[in-house]
Amino acid sequence: MEAGPDITAEWWTTSDVAAYLGVKVATVTNYRKRGQMPEPDATIGRTHVWRPRRVMTWHESRPRPGIGGRPSGTTTGAKTDEVSSR
Repeated sequence: MEAGPDITAEWWTTSDVAAYLGVKVATVTNYRKRGQMPEPDATIGRTHVWRPRRVMTWHESRPRPGIGGRPSGTTTGAKTDEVSSR
């Protein structure tokens, strides 16, 4: 089991945020570029950094209506009634 980032650290890099969220670094980069997460608290050279508490607070408040962000009870693609009756 991999250890997550140090929640007591002063700063988290993009890699730390990705580890905390359980996603790839590229996903965090895309979230940042699309404005889907808080802006970095600072930039050191070319490295974006965030305060861990800020990322954790943002993540805890993210809406989670269903898998993939879809409202609960809806599906896409194949008819689930046919699949479940087999």
